[in-house]
Amino acid sequence: MEILELSTDVLVIGGGLAGANTAMAAAEKGARVVVADKGNIDRSGDIGGGVDHFMAFLNQGQEWDTQDAFLSYVENVGRGTGHLSIIESVYCAELTDAIDRMARIGNPLTQADGSFYRTRSMGQPGPYWINFNGKRLKPRLGKAVRKLGCTVLDKVMMVDLLTHQGAVVGGLGFHVRSGNFYVIQAKATVIATGNTNRLYENPRINPFNTLLCPFDTGDGQIMALKAGAALTNMEYMRMTLLPKGFAAPGFNALVGMGGRFLNGLGEYYMEKHHTMGNRAPRYEVVYYTLEEIRKGHGPIYIDCRHLSQKDLDHLRASLGYDKDTLPDYFDQRGEDLGSKPVEITVSEGMQAGPTEVTGSGVKIDKNSASTVPGLFACGDASDHNRCVHGAVAGGYKAGKSAASYALGLKRVDSHPKSLTREEIDRFVAPLYRSSGYPYRQIEDPIRKIMAEHVGPMRSANSLRVGLKKLGDIERYLDEMKANDLHELMRTNETRSILSVGKIMATTALFRTESRNKPYHHRLDFPKTDNTNWCGLVVVQREGNELSCSFEATT
Repeated sequence: MEILELSTDVLVIGGGLAGANTAMAAAEKGARVVVADKGNIDRSGDIGGGVDHFMAFLNQGQEWDTQDAFLSYVENVGRGTGHLSIIESVYCAELTDAIDRMARIGNPLTQADGSFYRTRSMGQPGPYWINFNGKRLKPRLGKAVRKLGCTVLDKVMMVDLLTHQGAVVGGLGFHVRSGNFYVIQAKATVIATGNTNRLYENPRINPFNTLLCPFDTGDGQIMALKAGAALTNMEYMRMTLLPKGFAAPGFNALVGMGGRFLNGLGEYYMEKHHTMGNRAPRYEVVYYTLEEIRKGHGPIYIDCRHLSQKDLDHLRASLGYDKDTLPDYFDQRGEDLGSKPVEITVSEGMQAGPTEVTGSGVKIDKNSASTVPGLFACGDASDHNRCVHGAVAGGYKAGKSAASYALGLKRVDSHPKSLTREEIDRFVAPLYRSSGYPYRQIEDPIRKIMAEHVGPMRSANSLRVGLKKLGDIERYLDEMKANDLHELMRTNETRSILSVGKIMATTALFRTESRNKPYHHRLDFPKTDNTNWCGLVVVQREGNELSCSFEATT
C-alpha cells in the first residue's frame, strides 16, 4: 500500500449531486479542487441512476409561487426543524442560478417546448415540484466537473479528516481497489457524503435493496463529529412508501400526478384523516399508513385508475427516470396503473432529515460552514439541505463559500504525520487479523436493534435498551475481519452505521416530545411541545461521550 500526498485548496468528500455542484462552484471561483468518491462521480450517490423531480418557486404570478410563500411552507411543514434564514441563504438565494446551471450542463428542467411541468404533493400550497427527465444528470455533472479541471479520485473512500489546532486541514482517503492511501492537505474541506442508509431492517430483507444509495452510510457525519463539528436533527428517522417488494422511488411522481391511497377495506384513508388528503406532508402519509396497517386494514395500495390516458403515459415514462427497472418490475408482475391499484408498503427507516426542505447531519450556517474552521457541508449530509433541489443549490453555495475561505488563507497547517500513520494502521487492522467477525455478522444485528428499539414508535425504555445493545455490539468492532479490500471498506461503513444509530437513539431520548411523527414518535411523550421543543437538538462529542443541547428556531 502506497501513501500518496496531495495538496489542494478545496477537498470535496463525496461526488454525488451535492458534491459535484460543490466542485463546480469552487473551481469556477478559481480554487484548486480535489473530489473524492468511493464510487464513480458519473453515477454515484442517491440519484446516480437518474431523477425526475426538483422543488422550486418560480415567481410566475401565483401568490404561492414566491420566496415568501415558499418560506412560509418551509415553516409550516418543517415545524421548527430548520432556520428560515439559513434556508433562504443556502437555497432561495441560489435557486435561479441552480436552474440555469442545470440547463447549462445539458440537463434543463424544462420540457421540449420550454415550459415547466409542475405537480403538487407533500403539503405544498401549490405545485412546487418540477417534473423533468434527469436520467443522465449525473454523467453530465461528472463531465462538467472534469472539464473545469478538478482532480477526481474515483474509488477513494475518505476515512478520516485531518485536523490541526482545532481546524480541519484535509482528509485521509483509501483506494478501495488498489489499497493505496491518499493524504490530502486542503485549506477547506466539504462533506457531501449523503444520508445514512443500511441502518434499519427493510421489507425486502436484502440490506442493499434500498430506496436511496446503499453506499451512503453516514461516513461524513461521523468524520465531522470526530473532528469536533456539531450535528442536528439526527433523532428523526425518515420513511416513505414504496411498491411492495421493490425499493424504487416513485412516491412524488405517483402522488403528484393524482394517485390516491387505498386500504384493504376499499377506503381512501388519507382523504379521511387529513385535510390535504393524499397530498399531505410525507410524514403524515407514512404515519396514517402505519396506523392503517396496525389496525389490520391492509394491504395498502396506490390507485391511479382515475387518471387520464395522457397523465398515465407521462407517469409511466417519468417513473423510469428515477429507476430504470421500475417499469420493468410493474410489467413482470402484471401491474397496470390504469386498470388496477398497485400494492405498496412502508419503507425501511434511514437518517435523511424530517422533511423535503429540512435535513439532518452536519450543522451549517448561512455560508454552509460547520462549527469547525475549515469544514463545510451540503446535501443530505447537512442539516439545511434536502433532496435534489437542496443538493444542487446548497452544494453550489458550499463550494463558493469553501473557495472563498480557502483563497483567503495563505497556507494550511499540516496534520502530524505520526498521527496519520496511526490512523492508517488502525483502519487496515481488520485486513491483517488471522480471524474475526465478518462485517455482516456485526451489521445485521445493528439493523434489527434499530428497527426494534429506535423505530417509528419509541419510548425512554426502548431507546435505553437499544443504546445498551448497540454498546454491547460496539465492543466487537475491533474484532471484525476483512478478507480483501472491498470488505475492508465495508468494515468502516459498519462502524459509521453503528455510530449513527447511537447518535439517533441518544438524540431521540433527549427530545421528550413527538414531532413530525412517525419520524420522531415518543409513545411516552406523544404530543408536540412547541413551547419547549420547537427547534434543533444539537449533538457533539465530548471525549468518548455524546452531549446534547437544544437550539430554538423561533
